[in-house]
Amino acid sequence: MIFSEVDMDKVKMGMIVCFESSGSFIDRRIEGWQRFCGFDVEAAKITHVAVSMGGPYIIEATFPHSKTSDLLVDHQGRRLHFLYYRGQEFRDSKRKNMALWAATRCNLDYGWPALLGFYLRSIIPIWKSNPLGSKSSPFCSYLVGWAFRRIGIDPWPGLASDLITPAHIFASDMFENYDVRAIPRGNGQNNCSVPEKI
Repeated sequence: MIFSEVDMDKVKMGMIVCFESSGSFIDRRIEGWQRFCGFDVEAAKITHVAVSMGGPYIIEATFPHSKTSDLLVDHQGRRLHFLYYRGQEFRDSKRKNMALWAATRCNLDYGWPALLGFYLRSIIPIWKSNPLGSKSSPFCSYLVGWAFRRIGIDPWPGLASDLITPAHIFASDMFENYDVRAIPRGNGQNNCSVPEKI
């Protein structure tokens, strides 16, 4: 969906915000790597993820360092998806803790070396984790995976946090693509109905 379709009041802390490729050089490389890993076109085009703090605010690992951002200021024009972990216990009591753990990674340098580490693993598949991954230099999907595991939830068992890609998150059955679209006004429909989850 695009920004004009989003009702930011429906975006809750602990949701995962997924960004479709911007078409940049780096995004095209991430898409290519995810296709190499076996993901379909729809999942592979998700090239960035972040943790929602509610409304337009997110925690993201990006260049030059992890930070809090405002979707309406820093990511205008990107196509978005909002994912919500399916467990009711997460939604009731753990989603805020997950976001807080993600926030503890703010101000750390972005994990550029890990992107090269993905490439090294593809040509020399001898490592069980990312050979250049580092907890002190997270990349976007590492940050999400690490935060979930800190609260005892592991949607990707057996996969090292520094090997989780945005496509792993978007394609996981443990998340639902949550409808946060604003209900159009004056379309002759009943605007009081509960929006359908997709």
